[in-house]
Amino acid sequence: MATEVTTTTEQAPTQASKPNFLADLLHPARRGSSHRIEFLAGLTTFVTMAYIIFVNTSIMQAAGLNPTALIIGTIFAAVVPTLLMGIWADLPWALAPGLGYNALFAYTVVDERHFPVGAALALVFLDGLAFLLIVSGPWRESIIKGIPLPIKLAAGAGIGFFIAFIGLANADIIKFNAFAPIQANQFVAIGNANGLPALSPLNDPLVLVALAGLIITGLLMAWRVRAALLLGILITAAIAWATAIIDPGTRSALLPGIANPTGLSSFVGWPDFATFFSKGVGRIDFPALFTGHLATGAILLFFVTFLVTDMMDSFGTFSGLATKLGILREDGNFPGSGRAMVVDAAAGMWGPLTGNATIATFIESASGVSEGGKTGLTAVWVAALFLLALVFTPLIGLVPAVATAPTLIIVGFLMIEPIVKIGFQEITDGLPAFLTLLAMPLTFSIADGMFIGITSYVILKVVRGRIREVSWVMWVFAGLLVLAKVLDAINL
Repeated sequence: MATEVTTTTEQAPTQASKPNFLADLLHPARRGSSHRIEFLAGLTTFVTMAYIIFVNTSIMQAAGLNPTALIIGTIFAAVVPTLLMGIWADLPWALAPGLGYNALFAYTVVDERHFPVGAALALVFLDGLAFLLIVSGPWRESIIKGIPLPIKLAAGAGIGFFIAFIGLANADIIKFNAFAPIQANQFVAIGNANGLPALSPLNDPLVLVALAGLIITGLLMAWRVRAALLLGILITAAIAWATAIIDPGTRSALLPGIANPTGLSSFVGWPDFATFFSKGVGRIDFPALFTGHLATGAILLFFVTFLVTDMMDSFGTFSGLATKLGILREDGNFPGSGRAMVVDAAAGMWGPLTGNATIATFIESASGVSEGGKTGLTAVWVAALFLLALVFTPLIGLVPAVATAPTLIIVGFLMIEPIVKIGFQEITDGLPAFLTLLAMPLTFSIADGMFIGITSYVILKVVRGRIREVSWVMWVFAGLLVLAKVLDAINL
């Protein structure tokens, strides 16, 4: 999960301008740290963000991807860029598939708009390439500064609402199955997945298990238990299994498609690389994206959405993590910022190669920094622990979707914190932010939320006579999004 945060600036460690890779990496004392501290910091970051293995797999399955391949792909998607962040950028930060991007990929691009998986992965790859070109050039700061703060904050918070909504739906707490009146005393069903949301009956075992998991995970966080989200997933999974054993009639709802464990190999074992290489990698399909079967407007809309949210997310996360580490300068840069941004952008190209959506730097890396992690050795340990998780892929496969739903709800809650910083008093800033927040969950689309927020911002500023407040960046993004919507509307 990556969001903007505000933290107290700590004393900046001494930074080497050009890390000497392994020579410096193996001497954490240069920044007042030690091997023990760096290991504990890496362990802390890993257990704080390991939930992404379960949650990313649960979300991306909606795109029809193989769960075994997704588990292995999620791990590799985290290992490689995290290693680069540690060894090359020399920073104690970790990367993994980003929440929000995977939801946009699975639920909107593939499921709703029927993009073939290979075409959607190709689109994500091109987004990463475009981001890499941007951060490699001199215009990266002007672009990110050109996006107004209310839109940046509303985008992150809106994605939080969207993710929480997915969690509520996956837990069956909210059902899309209702009735609408058409005449007096007559009603017609609004079909299931496309119907109005309604609260489920509380005698549903799926709902009860999910609510129990939500309460337990919330209490773990309130008690400041380390790895609360990961523990919440495991405890909820245990409750689901216990319920299914006690009442076999609930098994199909609680453990759909999951077989009973038959021995130690059901919990630990050599990962199924054959499935990963046959169904997880090599899925990128550029011809499917550009042979004319997909609407140009839809391609442009999702490309711009991925790119804008990726940029805002990355720059906001870097700002928060650099502040936590005590290395953020007044100009917004920090030692190693160029390399960190290149790693983050290039990770967006690595993600689809592993069968995943965009990879992001995780704000959970701040937990490792809080434990004293100051060098890239922390990130190396995180990567090593993710790699070790490969032997537990059978165990991960035993975790049902109902166990990850409470975590999605809580992550969504954590992501809406930026709302308190939005200046709603100024209508030309506050209304576009509000529309972004409202549109993302109600349209079940991050892309539509970004379109409404950005275009309404430009329109309100122009009509109000404050055109000078609209940066060239916002003109470009608004123009591209409007063009995409027009092309989409006329099926081009």
